[in-house]
Amino acid sequence: MKSITLIATLLIATYCGAQSLPINFEGDITTSDFVDFDGGEATVMENPSATGINTSATVAQIVRDGGAIYAGSKILLDENLDFSVNTVLSMKVYTTAPVGTIVKFKLESANGFAEVDVPTTLSGEWETMEWVFAGTPNALNEVVFMFDYGNVGDGSETSTFYFDDVEQISGPPAPMPATFPIDFEGDVVSSDFLNYAGATASVIPNPEASGINTSNTVCEVVKDGGEFWAGSKLLLAGNLDLSTAWVMSMKVYTTAPVGTRIKMELQGSEGSYNLDYLTTGSGEWEIATWNFHGQTIPVTEINLSFDFGNVGDGSTTSTFLFDDWEQVEGPAIPDPVATTFPVDFEESIVTSDFTNEFGAVTDVIANPFVNDDNPSATVGRFVRSGGAPWAQSRLMLTDFIDFSTLTSISMKVYTEAPVGTLLKFKVQDIDNSFANEKDVFTTVSGGWATYSWDFAGDPPVYDIITLMLGYATLNDASANATFYFDDIQQTVGTTGIDQYSKLEGVRSFPNPAKDHVILSSDSEQIITVVLFDIQGREVLALQPNNHRVSIDLAALPSGLYVAKVATTRQVGTMKLVIE
Repeated sequence: MKSITLIATLLIATYCGAQSLPINFEGDITTSDFVDFDGGEATVMENPSATGINTSATVAQIVRDGGAIYAGSKILLDENLDFSVNTVLSMKVYTTAPVGTIVKFKLESANGFAEVDVPTTLSGEWETMEWVFAGTPNALNEVVFMFDYGNVGDGSETSTFYFDDVEQISGPPAPMPATFPIDFEGDVVSSDFLNYAGATASVIPNPEASGINTSNTVCEVVKDGGEFWAGSKLLLAGNLDLSTAWVMSMKVYTTAPVGTRIKMELQGSEGSYNLDYLTTGSGEWEIATWNFHGQTIPVTEINLSFDFGNVGDGSTTSTFLFDDWEQVEGPAIPDPVATTFPVDFEESIVTSDFTNEFGAVTDVIANPFVNDDNPSATVGRFVRSGGAPWAQSRLMLTDFIDFSTLTSISMKVYTEAPVGTLLKFKVQDIDNSFANEKDVFTTVSGGWATYSWDFAGDPPVYDIITLMLGYATLNDASANATFYFDDIQQTVGTTGIDQYSKLEGVRSFPNPAKDHVILSSDSEQIITVVLFDIQGREVLALQPNNHRVSIDLAALPSGLYVAKVATTRQVGTMKLVIE
């Protein structure tokens, strides 16, 4: 979710002066009132295109040149913005950037933030853009402008944006906070939902009054375009108390396929926590549950994202009904139990032994890909479902890991993610006071492979292993974001550089080399290159995804090296000599 796409609050020491809305730049705001950050530069200037809907004399300009994908500028207001009546921020915008360029309007303060993305619909002429902030708390007094959010500017014309007439206007009614249970028979109406990224929630007469749900009124969510994390948010009248009834339950109807993912996320001032439910039926009502046992964060908002991971098309399989949303009693989730190597999932490890963070969902399941490479009956499954690039799952060990003789940790992995996907393996202690992490890149897609992470020389201070599989790839819960793993064990250290066949059609020159070497492939893209020294230590790793890659060797001492190279069709090694 797009809580799934968070930006750290921008810390600014001082401001030149507080302002208030509306702002038209005709003497109310000057250049010195802006605070620029991370590659954005704001200037109040003469209107360079006094045409169409905006013939005013003066406007603001933001030019993005380098820096970060969230570069922009901000203004401090003299009071918090109140969205209880006027729920929309409006602004005129001019740019020659392509139609569909994202303009992020962010409001923030020491008490939190709120942000809304809207794409441009015109290029080369003024347009009025609107951002709906219905339901935003009256606690924010900084206005942040981020044009072409998600890209790094280059200072060109298409990285230049003009804006004017920033004001609050009327819009959708502010949502009323809800309390549980919710049955939609007058307690919650359509306007109480805050929709985002392509989902729309509406309270309607029950079109499928059958089976376990013959009630008159239900809520319908339709996903149509937008993002894979599209959803709807409901504000709560008070903090949600999960101390005794920690299971959230609702009746759900959809014709989407069995196994469709429904994500429920609890949000509050101290963070968020989400769980997934996979549907078990299609074309009939079922009861879906999410067990939030042990969660203690204050909860004032709940997000629902149906068919998380897929962009909706407005069809019946992108349409979801739900009803009778309530808290119920349920089983407590056992505390994680520490284990020992080897870990094979045949008896000792269960799903509750994993601690998931930042969007990872790990469970223990029947092996869906039994073959000669991994004939075992049971495996672990790691799914990147929302959250952060560093989504991770931890497993506790009964004792500290001794790397004095068995210097590596190996693990079997199956994924359909592309060859060259990063598998990050971290060892740490319970307080994360001591930690080390190693990277390998996948060499197989659609099959089991054994990977090894070398921790030679590390002291016996780690008693937790942390998996970050598919690190920094998309968290959409798709096949490319799903990793099956098995047989985690300590092994004698190896780089694996002798277990691969000779590369065909891949050449290196010059060889011997001095400051750089070029690897080129006749017909296949080079996905990854990992360079090892003669002792088998990894010294360099690249993901070129190209037919040709130039490797900078200037920082490496002279000697013999081995390059492990993965292309779109093969994995092999070649010797490199640095003079």
